[in-house]
Amino acid sequence: MPRCVFKTALLLLAAPLCAQAFEAVDVLTPAGSGVYPAYPSEPLPPYGLWAQFGLMHDTNLLRRSTGDNADTVARLGIGGRYDQRVIGRQSVHVEGRVDSYVYNKYSEIDNVAYGAMGEYRYVVGNEFSGTFGVSRRRFQANLSEIQAAVSDPITETVLNATGRFAPGPHFGLRGAAAYIDYNRPTRAASNTKTVVLTGGADYVTDLGNVIGVEVAEAKGDAPTNEQVDPLGVFVNNDFRQRDYGVVATWGVTPFIRVAGRVGRTQRSYSELPGRDFNGPTWNAMLQWLPTNKTSLVLETDQHISSIIDVGASHMLVKGFAVGPNWAPTAKLNFQARFVRQHQIFEGDPQAELGVTPIREEFVRGYRVGAYWEYTRQLHFTFSVDHGERESNLLGRNYTYNAGIANVRYIF
Repeated sequence: MPRCVFKTALLLLAAPLCAQAFEAVDVLTPAGSGVYPAYPSEPLPPYGLWAQFGLMHDTNLLRRSTGDNADTVARLGIGGRYDQRVIGRQSVHVEGRVDSYVYNKYSEIDNVAYGAMGEYRYVVGNEFSGTFGVSRRRFQANLSEIQAAVSDPITETVLNATGRFAPGPHFGLRGAAAYIDYNRPTRAASNTKTVVLTGGADYVTDLGNVIGVEVAEAKGDAPTNEQVDPLGVFVNNDFRQRDYGVVATWGVTPFIRVAGRVGRTQRSYSELPGRDFNGPTWNAMLQWLPTNKTSLVLETDQHISSIIDVGASHMLVKGFAVGPNWAPTAKLNFQARFVRQHQIFEGDPQAELGVTPIREEFVRGYRVGAYWEYTRQLHFTFSVDHGERESNLLGRNYTYNAGIANVRYIF
């Protein structure tokens, strides 16, 4: 349970900054998802199929400082999930979705996005378990970054494998490997290919609390922008990243839960060492359940990553989010969040040339959302958002308001 809640919390933290604002309603959860003690979750059926339609009105879709950039967007999508036992305890999990986005004013960015993944889940004896998986998704680049109504698709492909060895009920060793390929045809210098290896050890208490240690090693490429390297001296600027951390999922009391990771990240570049990073990183969530139908969530995060959307080799993000959840009935769930992030675009080519300072931006978001399960088949979600950004670069400040309504039919 705490791990599921933790994943949901991190999605809510990221949602106001996502490329497609419809994700503001996609991350909302029904009252019966298992978050509230009053409404325990039901077992999932072996398969699911759904269709949905949504409308969004955004007063500043292109996230510009001036001008009339309002637009109304329609989304039509289908998706599904299938779980099948192969033999014994071996199983296959497949899921996917396709969404069509149609813009009333900026029709030049009409697009079809998709996401799909397949996973083979294996169990060997009582000690070994794990997965082999592949996933791919295609989406429009973040409009808050490009600030233009241009088609700019990004494709992400991931190959991964995980394994866990548990010689007893209280101790486990785990490992994972992943290959991640980002491709953006309009900005080849932003493309990255990364291999990540992860290992960890966990201790599980009699009450189900977990504490462990984790180490991850990543090796990837961060192509050198031609503005930084006009003579082509640096063919490729590989990077290495190492993460150390302590991870935990802990029920402090029956009403207070904490989960997260605290550690340190070191990233070094082969050709341009001025982009190196060495500092603390973390992600953590605290959930307080004052009643069986309410909760208060506090989230905090600091991390770095290669960002395909932006023109920097990596971005340092510090942020927090806080807000209440309330489910007055088993069919109705309300959620509200305040989110604040500080983004530092390290390794920006323009800054390295001295053309501009290192970009720093503060992003704030306010959100109220509702999930209404009218019947088992018909689900409605609503969200009202306000967002704003302050930047030290001219032309990147913005404010916006957005309203979203979505209906999903589950077959």
